[in-house]
Parts: sequence; C-alpha cells; structure tokens
Amino acid sequence: LRAGVTADEAFRQLAEDAPPGPIRQVLEHVHREVSHGHPIHQACRHFPRVFPPHLAAVIEAGEVSAQLPESLRGLAHHVASADDLRRTARRAMIYPVVVLSATAGLVAFLLGGVVPKFAEIFTSLRVELPAITVLLVRTSELTRHHWDALLLLVSLFAGLAWFTSRHPRLRAARDRIVLRIPILGETLCLLATARFAGHCRLLHDAGIPLLDALSTGAKLTGHSVLEAQLLRARESVALGRPLYAALPKDSAFPRFLVPALKAGETTGQLSAALRHVEDYASSRARERLAAALALLEPVLLGLLAAAVGAIALSFFLPLVSLLGGVNAH
Repeated sequence: LRAGVTADEAFRQLAEDAPPGPIRQVLEHVHREVSHGHPIHQACRHFPRVFPPHLAAVIEAGEVSAQLPESLRGLAHHVASADDLRRTARRAMIYPVVVLSATAGLVAFLLGGVVPKFAEIFTSLRVELPAITVLLVRTSELTRHHWDALLLLVSLFAGLAWFTSRHPRLRAARDRIVLRIPILGETLCLLATARFAGHCRLLHDAGIPLLDALSTGAKLTGHSVLEAQLLRARESVALGRPLYAALPKDSAFPRFLVPALKAGETTGQLSAALRHVEDYASSRARERLAAALALLEPVLLGLLAAAVGAIALSFFLPLVSLLGGVNAH
C-alpha cells in the first residue's frame, strides 16, 4: 500500500503467494469483497478467528483516518512481537513437558511390566520384603488392576481445570492463587502486563478512544485479576481521572507500570509509555522464563533420579537380604 498498490491488487497478490489451504481461501474471500467495494475491515470481520475484533478495529480506524498503511505497519509490528513472546513461552515449556512425559512413561513401564515379575520372584522365595518394596508392589497392583479408575480420575481433574477456566469466579480465585506462587506468578503477571500495554497502545495509536482501548486491552490480558482491576480503573477514567491514578494502590500489576503511565500521561506521550511498558515487561518475562527453566532443569532431573532410584532400591534391598541369608547359612 505504501508503494501505491491498490488494496484489491495487494490482496490478490497475497492470495496467490499463500500456500494452498485455509489462509489462501481467506485471502481470496477478502480480495473478492474488497474488489466489490467493501471496506477491508468488513471483509476481515467474516473471519474472527483469523482477524480478532481488536485487529479489525485497528484496520477500520486506519481506513476511516486515511492512514491505513501506518495502521497496518503498527499492527504487523504488534503481531510479530506478540508471536515472538508466545514462542518464547512455548519453548520454555518444551523441556519440562518432555522430561515429565519421559518420567511418567518410564515409571508406568516399570510398574506395569517389571515390578510384577520381581514380585513373583520374591513371593516364590518367601523373602521378607522391606516397606519400600511392599509399597512399590501395592502401587503396581493398583496401577494394573485399577487403571480405568486412575484414568477416570485424571479425566475428572482435566474437566475440573476446564470448568475452572470457564467459570468467572473460579478463574479469578485460581489466578489469585497463582499470583502468589514465586517466579510463576510474577512471570504470568509480566506477560499479562505486556499484552495489555501492547493491545492498548495499538488501539490508541489507531485513534480508538482510550476508554474503548482500555476495555479491549483489559479483556485481552488473559488474567482475570488484572482484567477486573483495569475495568474498575476504566470507570474512574470515564469520570475524568488519569489512568495512573485510577489504578488501585494495591494492584497486582508490576510496580513500574504506574510511574511509566504517569510520565506518559503527564507529557502527552501515553503511546510511547505503553510501548516502553510492553518492551520492558516482555524482556522481564523472558528473563523470568529463563531463570525458571534454569531452576526447573535440576529439579526435574532430581525427580527422575529419585523415582528411578527408589524403584531400583526396592528391587535390590530384598536381593541383598536374600544373599546375606545365603552367606550366613
């Protein structure tokens, strides 16, 4: 668009360059709508999963103000930044998920296939088993004979987690508890702050009123506690108070948010202040993720070693007792 290419031609080229699949179909539909004279934001609103409402609102503001290239440029930067932060969080979760899955698979294999064989041997030899071996054998029997009940319990736990995420009060209670967890609570708070600052800045730069930007930014934080505090602050802003003064003094946001907002609103550079908040919160979140991963790695290795070591010890103690009895005889 900055080069002077018309919107319908730009969408035609995007559709041709896109690989076959749903995205190409979306771009072809948008191209047809724009070619028939419909605004771009109306064509995009037919696909809310691809173009969420706040992104379509930025496009609409750019079309109304005749600054569509600038709006799209800011939108592209925002989407790329948010995607980079999302990839960082996902990469941080890969290692613990792989280690925990491998540990669970190894323990399940030992309990289901190895422990019963040793239990038969110990029973035939009539060896007095230590407490740790008895506990392991009982756990193996429970796993093998009541696996359906254990699977049902896991399913119920997953269903409870899903229901908690859908119920507003339960989700708020969960988020309040998570905020108190060291490292994890601070990291999630920083990620939510970065999302709020990024979305609010994007909408504010597009010319959308601050009240509407605050309402949308609060809903996109992904954190019910911070969302509720922002919506209460929005009510004070609607009465004429500045945003930094409208936030509660005991808010769950990081401490650097209020001074940054105060400086931005006092100097008339709220957009720049929100950008700085977004960048700083994102960098702090990446640091916390790296620190959490550095701490989590030895903890997971320790859990793996403890699980395998406990199982091995429960095998060897009866054997040592048996060998000691044979030598004494």
